[in-house]
Amino acid sequence: MSNRLINEELIYACLMTCEKVISKNAYLEKKWGKWYEGLTGSADDSNYRAERLTWMEYRKKLQSLLLTKYSIKEIIQNTKSTKVYTDTAPKTLVKLVIELIDSKEYELVF
Repeated sequence: MSNRLINEELIYACLMTCEKVISKNAYLEKKWGKWYEGLTGSADDSNYRAERLTWMEYRKKLQSLLLTKYSIKEIIQNTKSTKVYTDTAPKTLVKLVIELIDSKEYELVF
């Protein structure tokens, strides 16, 4: 990442990671939501919800990079397809890519 280049394969690997984190936290939120609600009076206080929403924002930012080449429908299909890019990126790499996107200090390579 020192060269600040972001390519399509990296974006899809990051999107796959986002999908896994979002799904896991949605499951945990549903499983433990009632417990949090009973404890705090609100299910919105769960860390799972906050984590899920954060990673949904990451997904949105990554998808926006691909909108110059694909429709949102194609991006979603490609992300969910096991034939496209089956590797996931480590969470730390996803966060690094998001930092580059936020700072606008990257070069998109297709």
